[in-house]
Amino acid sequence: MTETQAAAKMEVIKILEICRDIEIAAAELYHYYSEIYSDTPEIAQLWKKTAQEEENHAHQFALAITLRREGIVKAVKVRQLNSERILDKIRSVTEAVRRSKPAIADALSSAIKMEEKLSDYHMSTMAVFQEESHKELFEAMMRNDRGHVVELGKAYQKLMANQK
Repeated sequence: MTETQAAAKMEVIKILEICRDIEIAAAELYHYYSEIYSDTPEIAQLWKKTAQEEENHAHQFALAITLRREGIVKAVKVRQLNSERILDKIRSVTEAVRRSKPAIADALSSAIKMEEKLSDYHMSTMAVFQEESHKELFEAMMRNDRGHVVELGKAYQKLMANQK
């Protein structure tokens, strides 16, 4: 392996690690929301479920890191700087909500926007695989998890309807 190939391999691994950390940070935020909104069981359960799904995404990135080391993931379609900015933003939001508890509607609205931005960071859309079957594996894992925005949106609409 040439020095350039080794550097490219390490760059892909670094991006995958940041993407994994994005998912972990989102899960931590959602677990926190589950705690602070525990007086609203339906909403708390939604946050917990969403956090667990983010943890599943983090596991998928961990698997992708292993596959990259084995040469199965060829490249990624995102830039490291963009990934770092998203991770920093999620951490910043988490710090802010720990200082000042947002209203449930604001938390839901913010999470919906964040999830829309994170959709580009799912393995099935951002990785270039050696074989189509590997991509299909990640797509199958993601099919069950695509409902974040939908579920959060439903909760937001229900909450808004109840406030009228």
